Amino acid sequence: MNTSNKNWLTDHFGTQVAFGESMSRHTTFGIGGPADALLTVRTDQQLRALVRWAQDKGLPLMILGAGSNLLVRDGGIRGLVLKLANGFESMRQGSEPSPNGWVGITAGAGVLVRKLGKYALDHGLAGLNFALGIPGTVGGALRMNAGAWGSCIADTTSSVAILNQHGDIVTMGKERLHFSYRGLHLEEGGIILRAEFLVERSDRDGLRQEALDMQRKRRLTQPLSLPSAGSMFRNPSADVSAGELIDKAGLKGFCQGGAEVSTKHANFIVNKGDAKASDVLALMAQVQDIVFDRFAVQLEPEVMIIGQEAGSQELL
Repeated sequence: MNTSNKNWLTDHFGTQVAFGESMSRHTTFGIGGPADALLTVRTDQQLRALVRWAQDKGLPLMILGAGSNLLVRDGGIRGLVLKLANGFESMRQGSEPSPNGWVGITAGAGVLVRKLGKYALDHGLAGLNFALGIPGTVGGALRMNAGAWGSCIADTTSSVAILNQHGDIVTMGKERLHFSYRGLHLEEGGIILRAEFLVERSDRDGLRQEALDMQRKRRLTQPLSLPSAGSMFRNPSADVSAGELIDKAGLKGFCQGGAEVSTKHANFIVNKGDAKASDVLALMAQVQDIVFDRFAVQLEPEVMIIGQEAGSQELL
């Protein structure tokens, strides 16, 4: 990034911008090279102005949530990385229930998904308990249609507000949202601002017990004590899980550098302390090759892989 662009960002964002910021500090994996510029954006107006400026300058940009489900290559990210804060971290409950008795919760894209689940739980609202164990933001969860325990974010989403590539804020109702398994199709350049979720009133004690049971099972089955990006591969089908195939292939504990296939859950790759993105990518490729040789199933990454290889100058 040239000096002129850096000066403009500093003049307009001050302490909200950091140059050459290591992405390892901003991902749950604890892995990733430097971003050219990492900015904290607080309002719709700031975001709109920044997107237009970046378009004029030909600078790529991406939105960073909580850094979960994300692997940043060792060469880092060219262009702008944006974190949505302040106004994007608010939640509110609709003042009136909908005609069918459902209750709406509006949450900004920067709200942590587990906080959304906790908000619903505290208010005796059913449908978001599964979100309590998801380590991401609302925006990221929508992009990936995050899910757990047989539920996903699409189940309760009623509308999503986005900033489109033309700088307009558009609210899309359920009928216009195209969710898929671990995905949401949006027009190119669309940025999620906030969303509304429809939930229903339920017995609070029953919800709390359900939440406790989910948390207990999660502690028993997932490697929560080591950094990871969550599930690494998509499940090949509703009947066959990626973890099951990796486990049957005898790959638990398999290592590459500082990266290891978790001995607790085979579909997690964990950072044992000094892993590089190159270690994780090499380990993923080995897992894919061995599973394909054993079961003729090609595992597809669930984690988003972005950035440049170390030493590369190419814009990605």
